[in-house]
Amino acid sequence: MTYLELLQKNLVDEIEATRSYAATMAAAPQEDIPVLLELLADETDHIAHVAQLISRQSGKPVDYAALVSGVD
Repeated sequence: MTYLELLQKNLVDEIEATRSYAATMAAAPQEDIPVLLELLADETDHIAHVAQLISRQSGKPVDYAALVSGVD
């Protein structure tokens, strides 16, 4: 895999992680929500950083819908 392909895979993984944490929060006890929110915020930051690296490599904005299923 190329560097760009690896970054694109990383982006998909980060987006899937945010979906997983959101689903986990729906089932979590109230006292665990602050920790899960912190994890979700970290994943969101990761998405922004990886997207920036992808844009730097490709010279274009990231097309999330092309990379991740369920993104409109």
